[in-house]
Amino acid sequence: MKKSEFLEFLVGQEIPPALLKAQTKVDILLSFRSRRIVSRFIFFELLGALFSLTICPQFGLGFLEGHGLAHAFRSLGELACAASCASLFLSSGLLLAFFGMPGEELWWVWRRFKLSLILIPPLLWGVLMLTNRSAGLPRESALFSLIWIGAGVLVQGLWLELRSQSFVKDLGTRTSAGPPNPETPVGRQT
Repeated sequence: MKKSEFLEFLVGQEIPPALLKAQTKVDILLSFRSRRIVSRFIFFELLGALFSLTICPQFGLGFLEGHGLAHAFRSLGELACAASCASLFLSSGLLLAFFGMPGEELWWVWRRFKLSLILIPPLLWGVLMLTNRSAGLPRESALFSLIWIGAGVLVQGLWLELRSQSFVKDLGTRTSAGPPNPETPVGRQT
């Protein structure tokens, strides 16, 4: 872009679409609370992961005796078990985040940290595998591990994308209804 085109853009009279303007405003406002938002999200993810270990051991690790739900998942086959266990392990944290965080914060986390969120399942898998090895528990196959990681990435991405689209749709409805009430906090407008 030439300097003259950029200056023309800056002084131009074009008004951005209302939805884009609202998304940008929410994005900027939430950026001021980024540490708090990310910390809460990670807290909910870890809390959900710990909860899931009480009902479905992961790679032999769990808080209760027995196999829990893993027994039912294993009856479906090794690969179905891997996909189901990873989905439960990561979805439980996301479910807690859905109830404990406003939609705009989840949208912001997904928008800002998509690559980092995709790396959470492999990171958690690594922690589980290190714990598994140090405890001397039986190992799963490499295919099981790949399916577990892939299902975790897919499920986490799917849930966050659906929640983000829901927030954007809601934001679009609010922006088309007129200007928001300035006394109402972001994301709580009716």
